[in-house]
Amino acid sequence: MYPFAGSTSEEDVSLRSINLNLIPILQALLTEESVAKAADQVGLSQPAMSGALARLRVHFDDPILVRVGRSMRLTPRAQRMRRQLDQICAQVELLFQPETFDPATAEHSFVVAAPDYIVFLLSGVLLGRLRKEAPGIRIKFVDVPNDLPEWLEDTKIDLAVCANFAIWPELKYEHLFADRIVAAVSRHHALLGRARVTSTDLLEFPGLNSDSSVASTARDMKHITGIPSLDWGSQISSGQFMNSALLAASSPAVARVPASLVGRLANWLPLATIELSGEETEIDTGMFWAPIQHEALEHKWLRAIVTECLPSPFV
Repeated sequence: MYPFAGSTSEEDVSLRSINLNLIPILQALLTEESVAKAADQVGLSQPAMSGALARLRVHFDDPILVRVGRSMRLTPRAQRMRRQLDQICAQVELLFQPETFDPATAEHSFVVAAPDYIVFLLSGVLLGRLRKEAPGIRIKFVDVPNDLPEWLEDTKIDLAVCANFAIWPELKYEHLFADRIVAAVSRHHALLGRARVTSTDLLEFPGLNSDSSVASTARDMKHITGIPSLDWGSQISSGQFMNSALLAASSPAVARVPASLVGRLANWLPLATIELSGEETEIDTGMFWAPIQHEALEHKWLRAIVTECLPSPFV
């Protein structure tokens, strides 16, 4: 006996209680309205298809297909199910399609943590690329926090582009370029006449340095990088390398900054580079990201465009 429309069963039907292998079989029966044709469509024998139809009739408490004259016809419920099942199967097929990411049509926002000089090196080329290739993409640059892994895992930051001092081993990392810390001075600075300059020599002049503690809420928190020129604390420090370099260009002060920054600024400002003798100055710069983002197509695109937009010879 079949229940009237609107009646409810005593037990709720859950997905775990359903044989999902019957779904393509049911779709074939509803589409073909023939046991033989449905069997051919899904690659079953006619006896196997007849057995599956019998199970479906029991499950739905409805004959689904009935003989009318010399042909089979769908019951009213089966006709309603055909429209619903076509939509469901189309959505399932879409679910299992390979994912795509098209930056030309995507509307997406990224947050990238990077020190100011990296933003400076990137932005010139990046602005043009985004405008031409990805008009719906937005990238916001923020300072690199000391607790970067937490920010990346929570996806509050998508990517970090900064120096690698082996303090975040749990993150994914890709090397981008080798850099070094140099002394940036004005082109008429007294130090330029010396054949060899050490950190001790720099102390003869006002010093400017970038303080890595500025990204932390704790006033006394600071990364120890192992690079003497970065870990040294001057009387005046700034959270921005750019500020230090700009002040050095117009004063007797000495700024300890990445060589990549001085090389670019020297095209417009009266800046000169002094290589420091007798200490480690090399820094490895690259990208950090959370493992959870590693295979995301939009994140792969972000990493690729950051790499491509870094100017030569720093890549």
